[in-house]
Amino acid sequence: MSYKHNNLMAMRQNYWEDESSTAVQAEKQFLKNTLIEEGIFQNATLEDTKYFFFTLPSIIIVKAHALGFHHNFVKQMLIKHIDSNRDALMRKSALKIQFKI
Repeated sequence: MSYKHNNLMAMRQNYWEDESSTAVQAEKQFLKNTLIEEGIFQNATLEDTKYFFFTLPSIIIVKAHALGFHHNFVKQMLIKHIDSNRDALMRKSALKIQFKI
């Protein structure tokens, strides 16, 4: 694994494990709602949301870290990711994380 991969994975894990930040909790709820709105899961759970979060390309993680998941640009990227991987996401298949930034 490369240095960049390790840092981005640590960023993902630290974000997901953050239980004290109300902003992070709101963004997790936003991701959960996005999965429901886009028809990936009828009743997305926190585990479904975690699965989805860890499939996101690194560019989305980096942009969301800077702008927040609620930002229109980031939401468009989320929707594109969902559209490109709809079937795999619905089956909760393993997706290769894209690290190209």
